[in-house]
Amino acid sequence: MTSAQVLKTLRNMQDLPALRKAVLAMCGPSGPVRSYTLIFNSNGRTVSCLLEMRWPLPDSEMREFGALGFGNRVCLEIDAGTEASTACEEHSAPGRMGAGGRLKK
Repeated sequence: MTSAQVLKTLRNMQDLPALRKAVLAMCGPSGPVRSYTLIFNSNGRTVSCLLEMRWPLPDSEMREFGALGFGNRVCLEIDAGTEASTACEEHSAPGRMGAGGRLKK
């Protein structure tokens, strides 16, 4: 999977569970993502997806998908909608969901 495919896939996610599942599928020995953190903002109904990639991404690809980054670190802000906010509020959000899916305060 190329870096552009990673960003496009994540940009198209519509809810938090789908986003988390997509990121987990990209992790692993042969995946393009080394680590991740998902941070839910209940006020803005957005999720910041912080990724550590296996390789640096070109600035042009990050700009194309509205991502910010430096080196092999990338940040995407994704509209979470009301379904994601309800799911997070049920888990004592706002908080931060790190690798492994544990909610951190």
